[in-house]
Amino acid sequence: MTIAWRDGMDIGDPVIDADHHHLVEMINQFEAAIGGRIDHKAVARVLLGLVSYTGEHFQREEDLQLQVRYPYYDSHRRSHRDVLKHLNDLLARYVRLQGAERDAMIRDMAGFLREWLVDHIISSDLRMKPYVQQFLADQAEAARRQRAARALAASIAAGRPADDWPDPSRH
Repeated sequence: MTIAWRDGMDIGDPVIDADHHHLVEMINQFEAAIGGRIDHKAVARVLLGLVSYTGEHFQREEDLQLQVRYPYYDSHRRSHRDVLKHLNDLLARYVRLQGAERDAMIRDMAGFLREWLVDHIISSDLRMKPYVQQFLADQAEAARRQRAARALAASIAAGRPADDWPDPSRH
Protein backbone atom coordinates (compact mmCIF):
# COMPACT_ATOMS: atom_id res chain seq x y z
CA MET A 1 0.00 0.00 0.00
CA THR A 2 1.55 3.29 -1.10
CA ILE A 3 1.83 6.07 1.47
CA ALA A 4 0.46 9.39 0.22
CA TRP A 5 2.00 12.56 1.60
CA ARG A 6 -0.40 15.12 3.01
CA ASP A 7 0.50 18.75 3.72
CA GLY A 8 -0.79 18.26 7.27
CA MET A 9 2.28 16.06 7.89
CA ASP A 10 4.65 19.03 7.43
CA ILE A 11 6.25 20.32 10.63
CA GLY A 12 7.20 23.69 9.13
CA ASP A 13 10.94 23.19 8.68
CA PRO A 14 11.76 22.79 4.97
CA VAL A 15 14.74 20.48 5.55
CA ILE A 16 12.92 18.11 7.89
CA ASP A 17 9.81 18.17 5.72
CA ALA A 18 11.94 17.28 2.68
CA ASP A 19 13.52 14.46 4.70
CA HIS A 20 10.09 13.12 5.57
CA HIS A 21 9.02 13.28 1.91
CA HIS A 22 12.14 11.33 0.97
CA LEU A 23 11.53 8.72 3.68
CA VAL A 24 7.99 8.24 2.37
CA GLU A 25 9.40 7.78 -1.15
CA MET A 26 11.89 5.21 0.13
CA ILE A 27 9.23 3.22 1.92
CA ASN A 28 7.05 3.37 -1.20
CA GLN A 29 10.03 2.04 -3.19
CA PHE A 30 10.35 -0.79 -0.66
CA GLU A 31 6.64 -1.56 -1.08
CA ALA A 32 7.04 -1.60 -4.88
CA ALA A 33 10.02 -3.96 -4.58
CA ILE A 34 7.98 -6.50 -2.62
CA GLY A 35 4.77 -6.24 -4.65
CA GLY A 36 4.25 -9.63 -6.32
CA ARG A 37 7.57 -11.38 -6.70
CA ILE A 38 10.19 -9.82 -4.38
CA ASP A 39 12.98 -7.90 -6.12
CA HIS A 40 15.80 -8.65 -3.67
CA LYS A 41 18.25 -6.26 -5.32
CA ALA A 42 15.80 -3.39 -4.92
CA VAL A 43 14.97 -4.45 -1.35
CA ALA A 44 18.65 -4.52 -0.38
CA ARG A 45 19.28 -1.14 -2.04
CA VAL A 46 16.31 0.47 -0.29
CA LEU A 47 17.15 -1.07 3.09
CA LEU A 48 20.75 0.12 2.97
CA GLY A 49 19.62 3.56 1.85
CA LEU A 50 16.95 3.67 4.52
CA VAL A 51 19.36 2.82 7.34
CA SER A 52 21.84 5.43 6.13
CA TYR A 53 19.32 8.17 5.36
CA THR A 54 17.33 7.63 8.54
CA GLY A 55 20.46 8.13 10.63
CA GLU A 56 21.24 11.37 8.79
CA HIS A 57 17.63 12.54 9.12
CA PHE A 58 17.54 11.81 12.82
CA GLN A 59 20.69 13.88 13.34
CA ARG A 60 19.20 16.83 11.45
CA GLU A 61 15.97 16.50 13.39
CA GLU A 62 17.75 16.34 16.74
CA ASP A 63 19.83 19.40 15.82
CA LEU A 64 16.61 21.26 15.04
CA GLN A 65 15.06 20.12 18.32
CA LEU A 66 18.00 21.56 20.24
CA GLN A 67 17.76 24.78 18.25
CA VAL A 68 14.04 25.25 18.99
CA ARG A 69 14.45 24.06 22.59
CA TYR A 70 12.11 21.13 22.10
CA PRO A 71 11.18 19.89 25.61
CA TYR A 72 10.83 16.24 24.55
CA TYR A 73 14.30 16.06 22.99
CA ASP A 74 15.67 13.33 25.27
CA SER A 75 12.79 10.90 24.79
CA HIS A 76 12.65 11.65 21.06
CA ARG A 77 16.37 10.98 20.76
CA ARG A 78 15.97 7.66 22.59
CA SER A 79 13.18 6.64 20.21
CA HIS A 80 15.47 7.50 17.29
CA ARG A 81 18.18 5.24 18.70
CA ASP A 82 15.66 2.43 19.16
CA VAL A 83 14.45 2.73 15.57
CA LEU A 84 18.01 2.78 14.20
CA LYS A 85 18.88 -0.32 16.22
CA HIS A 86 15.75 -2.05 14.95
CA LEU A 87 16.51 -1.10 11.33
CA ASN A 88 20.06 -2.41 11.66
CA ASP A 89 18.77 -5.63 13.23
CA LEU A 90 16.30 -6.04 10.36
CA LEU A 91 19.06 -5.50 7.83
CA ALA A 92 21.24 -8.12 9.56
CA ARG A 93 18.34 -10.60 9.58
CA TYR A 94 17.67 -9.90 5.92
CA VAL A 95 21.27 -10.74 5.06
CA ARG A 96 21.23 -13.88 7.22
CA LEU A 97 17.91 -15.40 6.11
CA GLN A 98 17.18 -17.21 2.84
CA GLY A 99 14.20 -18.32 0.80
CA ALA A 100 10.68 -18.32 2.21
CA GLU A 101 11.89 -17.23 5.66
CA ARG A 102 13.48 -14.13 4.18
CA ASP A 103 10.42 -13.38 2.05
CA ALA A 104 8.09 -13.61 5.08
CA MET A 105 10.40 -11.38 7.10
CA ILE A 106 10.45 -8.80 4.29
CA ARG A 107 6.67 -8.69 4.09
CA ASP A 108 6.49 -8.20 7.88
CA MET A 109 9.10 -5.47 7.60
CA ALA A 110 6.89 -3.49 5.21
CA GLY A 111 4.25 -3.22 7.92
CA PHE A 112 6.82 -2.08 10.47
CA LEU A 113 8.20 0.57 8.10
CA ARG A 114 4.74 1.92 7.30
CA GLU A 115 3.68 2.02 10.94
CA TRP A 116 6.98 3.49 12.10
CA LEU A 117 6.99 6.24 9.51
CA VAL A 118 3.41 7.27 10.02
CA ASP A 119 3.76 7.05 13.82
CA HIS A 120 7.09 8.88 13.76
CA ILE A 121 5.80 11.77 11.70
CA ILE A 122 2.22 12.05 12.89
CA SER A 123 2.51 11.11 16.56
CA SER A 124 6.01 12.24 17.33
CA ASP A 125 7.36 14.83 14.91
CA LEU A 126 4.19 16.86 14.60
CA ARG A 127 4.53 17.65 18.31
CA MET A 128 7.56 19.75 17.27
CA LYS A 129 5.49 21.93 14.93
CA PRO A 130 4.51 24.66 17.43
CA TYR A 131 8.12 24.91 18.64
CA VAL A 132 9.39 25.22 15.06
CA GLN A 133 6.71 27.81 14.25
CA GLN A 134 7.59 29.85 17.36
CA PHE A 135 11.29 29.66 16.53
CA LEU A 136 10.63 30.87 12.97
CA ALA A 137 8.40 33.68 14.25
CA ASP A 138 11.10 34.72 16.74
CA GLN A 139 13.70 34.72 13.95
CA ALA A 140 11.47 36.88 11.74
CA GLU A 141 10.90 39.35 14.59
CA ALA A 142 14.63 39.52 15.33
CA ALA A 143 15.34 40.20 11.64
CA ARG A 144 12.67 42.95 11.61
CA ARG A 145 14.22 44.59 14.66
CA GLN A 146 17.67 44.38 13.13
CA ARG A 147 16.45 46.09 9.95
CA ALA A 148 14.83 48.81 12.05
CA ALA A 149 18.02 49.36 14.06
CA ARG A 150 20.07 49.60 10.85
CA ALA A 151 17.65 52.11 9.34
CA LEU A 152 17.72 54.20 12.52
CA ALA A 153 21.53 54.04 12.70
CA ALA A 154 21.77 55.13 9.06
CA SER A 155 19.47 58.11 9.75
CA ILE A 156 21.51 59.15 12.76
CA ALA A 157 24.79 58.71 10.87
CA ALA A 158 23.44 60.83 8.01
CA GLY A 159 22.69 63.61 10.46
CA ARG A 160 18.95 63.66 9.80
CA PRO A 161 16.84 65.45 12.41
CA ALA A 162 14.99 63.16 14.83
CA ASP A 163 11.66 63.97 13.16
CA ASP A 164 12.95 62.35 9.95
CA TRP A 165 14.13 59.15 11.60
CA PRO A 166 12.34 55.97 10.52
CA ASP A 167 9.69 54.53 12.78
CA PRO A 168 11.26 51.28 14.14
CA SER A 169 7.84 49.63 14.49
CA ARG A 170 7.36 49.71 10.70
CA HIS A 171 10.53 47.84 9.68
